[in-house]
Amino acid sequence: MLSALRRKLRFGMQRTVLIAVLLAVGLFSYAFLNLKFCFKLMSHRSLNLMCQKFEQQEYSGSLCEELCGAQSTFDNFQCPLNDMKTILFTAEKNGDMYAVKLARHNDDELSWKNTKGESIYPKIEEFHEIVKLHIILAYNVTLDDNMIRALVNQEIADDNSQQMVSFWRLFKDNNYMMGKLFDEESVFPAVLGSCGPYYATEGLEIVQSNPSIMQYLASNRQQRLKHALNIMEYIFRMDEMKPEPLKMCKMQVNRFGTTPERRLKYQSAEHVYVESQLDKRLSRGVKCQSDKDCHFHSCRGMCNEERHACTHIQQNNNFQIFCEHILLGGGTFQPGLLSGVRLTRPMQKVVKMCVQPPKEHQVPGRHQAPNMQLAVRLYNDLKQLYQAAAAAAGNEAGEDGPGPRQIEDQRGD
Repeated sequence: MLSALRRKLRFGMQRTVLIAVLLAVGLFSYAFLNLKFCFKLMSHRSLNLMCQKFEQQEYSGSLCEELCGAQSTFDNFQCPLNDMKTILFTAEKNGDMYAVKLARHNDDELSWKNTKGESIYPKIEEFHEIVKLHIILAYNVTLDDNMIRALVNQEIADDNSQQMVSFWRLFKDNNYMMGKLFDEESVFPAVLGSCGPYYATEGLEIVQSNPSIMQYLASNRQQRLKHALNIMEYIFRMDEMKPEPLKMCKMQVNRFGTTPERRLKYQSAEHVYVESQLDKRLSRGVKCQSDKDCHFHSCRGMCNEERHACTHIQQNNNFQIFCEHILLGGGTFQPGLLSGVRLTRPMQKVVKMCVQPPKEHQVPGRHQAPNMQLAVRLYNDLKQLYQAAAAAAGNEAGEDGPGPRQIEDQRGD
């Protein structure tokens, strides 16, 4: 009888502990999902550090005054909804959402040592020339002196080397520079200000969250087809950028979002490069044993079998990456936008050719890159599928913009 009582007490204690643990996990999950709580716990120190550096005159920039001033008009500070790796926190100003980010740290020193071992920093005019040369080499974009001054949008005190170093960190950050250099093309979130290595971009409303099995069982196929069409139109725009195309080495469905004007943009340009620079990166002679050793994320290189070195330019392109990672996805636990969509045999063949293009549909010199003709064919097939789904649902699938068929005609392909 005593042993039975002990077992009963032990069982009761185990049940109490289990309930307590589940309750604690539930409360923590709720608190973490509460974005304001998350901001106070994880991101508030970034804002405090930024303002502290600004007060010490180590940081400069228009965003410093806006966020740290006594009359700041920012409110509703929160953790980001979907991208805590890139965005530190979000905030609202006059109803507009701002996403505050931090430029990546780089080891490219701006100073040099004199004979006495003292660190010497460039003068402001020399700094402008350094930035100008960096943009030419990294982005194949030439800016005149007035544009360079505008890019360095906040005066840097001649004797304040720390401010100059923090600005240099910005200019070495690919995400920041892509937003600034291609602002007029509206393909990345617009940069709205900076404070030292911190900068703010416009917030985007993410169109499609992280894919999951349950999501695709319940989600609207018509909406997914429409999203696929919009992404394809975005890729056509990237392919026609000047002075040369932009290549996306990471393409995730949950990074595409829209502005309040419903303009589709990609949330992070961290892994986006101009074509010539990416080709140089992939063919710079790194030692390799297989083609995989020459890849950079989703951008594929090729290993020279005789030299065992990466000597080839990018072998695929944005459309191949789109078909493989956005349309098809990564299997059961990472479904693509076409998961669960019934495709005709001809369309299945087109999607397969997009992922592994046959010789007659390859871009010359890029054996895994589908050409424009195949991309346009895929777009038209997707559009017909979307229109059929809309008609079946009793909706009208209207025309959205010129479409790639006109793009093809304009290019003379």
